[in-house]
Amino acid sequence: MLPAQAAGFLETLLSRTTATVGTLAGGTTEALDPLLVGATQLTPPYLDHVVIRLQGNNLVLAAGTAAFDATFQHNGRTRRFVVVRPEPAAAGAPVLLLFHGNGGTAENQANLTEVADLVAAEGVWAVMPASVDGVWDDDPARPKGYDDVGFAAAVIAQLQANFSIDPQRVYAAGLSNGSFMTMRLACELSDRIAGFGIVAGSLTGGLESACAPVSPRPLMLVAGSRDPIVPYNGGRIGVRSVPQAFSFWLGRNGCNPAQTLSSALPDIANDGTTVALQANSSCSSGSEVRLYTVTGGGHAWPGGWQYLPVPLIGTTSQDMDATQEIWDFLRDAHL
Repeated sequence: MLPAQAAGFLETLLSRTTATVGTLAGGTTEALDPLLVGATQLTPPYLDHVVIRLQGNNLVLAAGTAAFDATFQHNGRTRRFVVVRPEPAAAGAPVLLLFHGNGGTAENQANLTEVADLVAAEGVWAVMPASVDGVWDDDPARPKGYDDVGFAAAVIAQLQANFSIDPQRVYAAGLSNGSFMTMRLACELSDRIAGFGIVAGSLTGGLESACAPVSPRPLMLVAGSRDPIVPYNGGRIGVRSVPQAFSFWLGRNGCNPAQTLSSALPDIANDGTTVALQANSSCSSGSEVRLYTVTGGGHAWPGGWQYLPVPLIGTTSQDMDATQEIWDFLRDAHL
């Protein structure tokens, strides 16, 4: 393709239009607020990756993927989520919800986790909800004035009503504030989400007191021993240590602590980090719990981008791919 043609093609991809989901999906919505969907943008066939723009934010797509964003009204607010899906899309695809950190965006979360590569390889839909003013309502003891548990449930309902996804295989994972939100969903939305990944987060005292999952689900934690934001050993008011959070979920899932197995992941990167795994599948609920301790790791998504300098957040370990590890752990779970 000639440069001028390529430029024209990219310009077309980046153009924005808006349509109702009934038009795009060939159907109609019922019993839900209307879902407005932006134009689907594709990766050009001659590129491995491309950067597109959604609502002024950069989003990296991989070959064989497409993306769009969508909005709907929830509790009097306009709420938004971003979708990265396979191209072409197959019916009955599983969904991985990814919740961004404090001050982040849906696009940032997709980029730093490099989830577009997972979408291309595994056929999963990645869905990145966007918070209100960059902060999730993650702790029932400290309400923010908006209902993010209800919003997450509404996102799942919109996906189920308007697209061909598998409602039995919806999973959730998050980073930092998004991981605290994900843990709240593990407590309050386990009837709609089949498994959970917690990265650079722990358990608040308020959630510990209120947590009553309808159905225990597989859950894994990933935490850096040198996390300056959410310290591994706790110490922040109202936040439990990561080992305490692990023990809490062993109890919730009916696991025998004596059956926890320890191993080490290969040290494949010369970055000053190593990863130890504690896993327990001896659980009366049938739902495994894991803890990946990243020794030397910071407040980061292992295998992802170093999104801020090391002095601010610590080292992003490259000894594990948290995105792939979460998917491999959750992919067979279902409601």
